[in-house]
Amino acid sequence: MTQPLQRRTMLALAGALLLSSGCGFRLRGNFTAPFSTLYLQMRENTRFAAQLTRTIEAGSNVRIVSRPEEAEAVFELLDMRRERDVLSINALGRAREYELTLSMQFRVTSPDGFEFIEATTLTTTRDLSYSESEFLSREKEEEILYGDMESDILAQVVRCLEAAKSPES
Repeated sequence: MTQPLQRRTMLALAGALLLSSGCGFRLRGNFTAPFSTLYLQMRENTRFAAQLTRTIEAGSNVRIVSRPEEAEAVFELLDMRRERDVLSINALGRAREYELTLSMQFRVTSPDGFEFIEATTLTTTRDLSYSESEFLSREKEEEILYGDMESDILAQVVRCLEAAKSPES
């Protein structure tokens, strides 16, 4: 790059940063919670728990701790349920389309009993078409859809954590 071109590029970048900082722009996923340490009361060896830990620590001021005694807040997974309901059937009476539902209920409390987030249920659904000629791919597609639904629920959990009430309010 030539010297004048580098200068113009740097000035354009600086201008863009100034404009974006004045409009309330912030990077997606960055938030501040009313607590700095969180214990996840759930099975640790699941994909969801790993994603939740990674997302919280990477996008907030919160550090996940390994023991509840070290935490200012406890994320308690009360229930996580997968359901599959038949939406439509073919002429032979076999299922042709399913509705997949993923529901999760959780709450976030402090060790002294303050509820940062009261018991909350989050739900997401997807439709799954079924063809008998594609029997083997249906199971894989179902797992992919459930993974996508977990990502949606995870984003909702993060928004709930961001909106958690503080003990002072």
